[in-house]
Amino acid sequence: MVRKCGLLTLLILLFLLPTAFGVTIYDTFEKELLNDTMDVPAENYSSKSFYINLAGKTQNRVSVEIKEVNEKYVNVYLFDEENFKSYVEGTSAGAIFSARAVKDYSKVFVPEKSGNYYLVIENRDPFKKTVAVKVLWRYGVSAPDLIPELISCHPSEVFWGEKVYVDFKVKNFSPVKAERHEVVVYIEGENGKLYELGKVQVDQLLSEESKTFSVVGFISNELSRGLYRVKIVADPSNQVEEHNETNNAIYGTKVFVKGASLTSSTTSETNRTPGFEFMMALASFASLSLLLKRRS
Repeated sequence: MVRKCGLLTLLILLFLLPTAFGVTIYDTFEKELLNDTMDVPAENYSSKSFYINLAGKTQNRVSVEIKEVNEKYVNVYLFDEENFKSYVEGTSAGAIFSARAVKDYSKVFVPEKSGNYYLVIENRDPFKKTVAVKVLWRYGVSAPDLIPELISCHPSEVFWGEKVYVDFKVKNFSPVKAERHEVVVYIEGENGKLYELGKVQVDQLLSEESKTFSVVGFISNELSRGLYRVKIVADPSNQVEEHNETNNAIYGTKVFVKGASLTSSTTSETNRTPGFEFMMALASFASLSLLLKRRS
């Protein structure tokens, strides 16, 4: 009887052992990164970003046999320490774990350039590791490649004489430095005619480097009332010999030119009343005639 009671007590202690020592099941999960170098083919690299897949696993190290345990939600993200920017894949829902179970996972991230990032997996135990992301350039890419990208344009409706503000960036998607060149911002009418809003001079762009610029343009009364598209062209005069000359121009948002404002229209109409100058001359002549009669 005593032997049976002792055996029962031992089983109860084994079951309660993690709790007795203040250890919860979640403190025992260990994360392991299966690949810490991520090579991305240049063909998959867009003007904005590229995708990388991350494989890893999480393991429950608890040896006590429990029927099932739900893993806590885990945040997984890449962190660019230089620019203090996170690339968040999202929250990973926990799977059901038994003792010593292992869960494999795969995540997708969208960083903007090659470089070293911190991979962070947030759980009860901190996990932080440097991950190298590198673009693999195809053989034969030996020239710069300039790609513009519109950031913002405002306002979307303007009168003659008002300003349009355009923010954009230019990226050199290439392993080769791009020398000095121009970037021109236009608005294009429905008839295809281009009107220049402004331009900037870019001294140079290093490999995979991008720079942000702003242009402020005035809307001339030469523009007819109607809808126009913003067009940004990198190196329109071909100052730089590029690997790909077909991706230098992009179309952005649309701008509606309203023509003359209500105030300027009223003033303009008043100044252009038919016979206005003749009436003023006639009044002056009448005043002069009356003055001469009084003197005589």
